Amino acid sequence: MKLSNIILEYGEYQQEEDKLARDIKNRFDLGRVSVSMGNYSAGREDNDPLKDMSYGKITFMTRGDFEDSTWNKILSYVKSLDFEITSDSNYFDEDPGERYYYPSIKFHFRNLTK
Repeated sequence: MKLSNIILEYGEYQQEEDKLARDIKNRFDLGRVSVSMGNYSAGREDNDPLKDMSYGKITFMTRGDFEDSTWNKILSYVKSLDFEITSDSNYFDEDPGERYYYPSIKFHFRNLTK
């Protein structure tokens, strides 16, 4: 997928992002949870699997991996919200002086603005 195929309209899903982050944080007694959501660009062909779809990412700002049982409960909860998980990583790592890699879940969902 080309980056030019994605549009980001800042704040379009702000309420949904805040609610999902708060729900996950409270449900699993976690620290900082960051959620971002957006729409793929419009004008997709009818046979494009991403037509009328949106995307999201949940990032768990923790310096460590989750226990497998906790991670599986988080994944089950996200799936129960009718999100299609496209990838997940229960992995923390850092490049000293560069950046951190946090556990995260990427997902698709039906465009809420349609």
